[in-house]
Amino acid sequence: MAQEQRETGSAAALGQSSVASDLVDTRRFQRAGSLLREALFELDAAGRLVLATPAWERLVGAPVHAWLGRSLVELFHPEDRDQARVLLRTALARTDVPSRLELRLSGTPQPRWVELSATGDPEHLGGVLGTLVDVTPRRLAEEAAATRERYLGAMVEVQRQLLAPEASGDVYNSILEPLGRVAGASRAYVFEFHRDASGRMLQSQRAEWCAPGISRELDNPDTQAWPIDQAFTLSQLEQLHRGEAVQGSPEDFGADNAPVLLAQGIRSLLVLPLVVHGEPFGFIGFDNCDDSRPWSHVEVNLLSGAAGALSLALEQHTTDALRMRTETALRRTEAGFHLLIEGFPDPVVVHTTDGMLLSVNPAMANYLGYQDPAQLLGRHLLGLVRREDQEVARRHLEEAQDGALAARSHEVPLVRRDGQVVSADLVTLGVLFDGVPARVTVARDFTERKHMQAQLMLGDRLASMGMLAAGIAHELNNPLSYVLSNLEFLHRALGPMPRPLGAEELLEYQQVLDDAREGSERMRQIVRQLKVFSRVDDAHEEAVDLHRVLDSVAQMAASEIRPRARLVKQYGVVPTVRANEGKLFQVFLNLVINAAHAIPEGFTDAHEIRLITRVDDDDRVVVEVRDTGRGIAPELLRRIFDPFFTTKAPGQGTGLGLSICDTIVRALGGTITAESTPGNGATFRVTLHVSARPARVA
Repeated sequence: MAQEQRETGSAAALGQSSVASDLVDTRRFQRAGSLLREALFELDAAGRLVLATPAWERLVGAPVHAWLGRSLVELFHPEDRDQARVLLRTALARTDVPSRLELRLSGTPQPRWVELSATGDPEHLGGVLGTLVDVTPRRLAEEAAATRERYLGAMVEVQRQLLAPEASGDVYNSILEPLGRVAGASRAYVFEFHRDASGRMLQSQRAEWCAPGISRELDNPDTQAWPIDQAFTLSQLEQLHRGEAVQGSPEDFGADNAPVLLAQGIRSLLVLPLVVHGEPFGFIGFDNCDDSRPWSHVEVNLLSGAAGALSLALEQHTTDALRMRTETALRRTEAGFHLLIEGFPDPVVVHTTDGMLLSVNPAMANYLGYQDPAQLLGRHLLGLVRREDQEVARRHLEEAQDGALAARSHEVPLVRRDGQVVSADLVTLGVLFDGVPARVTVARDFTERKHMQAQLMLGDRLASMGMLAAGIAHELNNPLSYVLSNLEFLHRALGPMPRPLGAEELLEYQQVLDDAREGSERMRQIVRQLKVFSRVDDAHEEAVDLHRVLDSVAQMAASEIRPRARLVKQYGVVPTVRANEGKLFQVFLNLVINAAHAIPEGFTDAHEIRLITRVDDDDRVVVEVRDTGRGIAPELLRRIFDPFFTTKAPGQGTGLGLSICDTIVRALGGTITAESTPGNGATFRVTLHVSARPARVA
């Protein structure tokens, strides 16, 4: 009878333990989610939201309870929902590698992008675990960089057309096409101002470029001899007279002009004034017939620079004598290009192929602390660069070939007149002036990009955390389960009333407590690793024990490694390195996860990932991450550290991981290289400097 009572009590305790475990799982999910900026969620088999962390409301703009029971697919833009459904169906069938996709959120005034990652829940059959990460800043940064590159190419083309000897004839049509295409316009055109017999100011169209499928309006009577006080509002005319751009929808313009613009299919338009010899001469305009999107501030500034260059070119062609004199000057000194870059918003220099400065715009002079651009003429470009960085700058300049695409942007420290060092992002393009090769280099202040880079590093860190979330949960759940089980056993064994304990009981209870303490220590180590990995104090550097970092990485990535390969630690005797522990954690976690993903699942005995540490001949610490995976093709090996370059399938990676590793290691004064032969695995080698006072560790 007593035995039956004990068995019944044990069954009840197990039921209570199961409920307690579910509650702990939910609380653990919420607590772990509170540490992250990304939103973690759980779906049922029908794709409906079951659970989400507090970051959900911050990302989605609605509280979690308002979405419980709703389909996750409804969160996304209608055009992206089919992709979301496919991803979730794929995730249901897989619990090993998460599926990833970048999608737009629904109902936002401006496009807002998130990365959706999802995988099948190994703990609940038919469920899905996933994360949402805001990638809008990265998308905007990519678009802004691409816009500047496109406009730079168009500005060079405009400069070539304005400098060409035949440009004195049809100067308008030669530049409208490149400007219209880069602006994404449906039409680009030029209107000139003139007066009628009574002295009233009129406008007439002189030239036009149209995108395919867009009607031409040059011969439309409504585009000729139209009074400007009917075409524009009074405030718009004042803006044009002040040299400012005007943009808006047709309804924003003159009441009599709006129906004419609407009849031409215009949804929005941009007008940039042309001023010749200080007087209003006309304007260059851009129509958008597809949608009513505005042109951005950056686009308006760059197009205004082109309008200014056209205005100056028109001034040079007002008389034959002046035109002859100007063309001679253009052939000898490239003064025409100086006119073009004069209004460019970014710092710009023109230099010979060997680096002698030919032209400097005011923005560059101001950036380097000079009052007059002439103070820089005749100097060598490398003289503006710190001595220790001149070789890097020289290699960058050699990338630009005559008439080729712009050399890849590169961060180079420049020295201001007062000795202060500023970090600039250089883009260089090869051009020809009267048949002579030259270079144009644009310098962009690196401060904003540094901030974006920090955000991307954090985003990559959180994406890795989200990818490993299921594995981390499993690592925490195991010790937590037996800690709770042991404590429950002690609770039942000791009972509510104190009593004397025998020696055997004391020994047994001591062992139970030791097991519980060991499990608690395992959980403490995992939480410490999460804290180190997720901290954002990137400026703090200290003496770091590499072996402790690698051990933490191995434990964190265990769920990715276990189904693919054996992990082998080949540690040498190495000193501590001067670094930031969280940054090194991010570097080696990326390398280890990449190594795991290069190996197919199911062949653990045939593959290994090896972590090797040693000291090289220059007394630097070397860490190698070797794998026996599929390897990397030679043509791809050259590009693996480029930002946004990835060999993974669409939606499976951002291409930022290795670029961020390269940035972190170089910032620490180290190097990172890769070696690989297709089919024979790959080796990534990180070299770091020892700390000031090395401490030998085993």
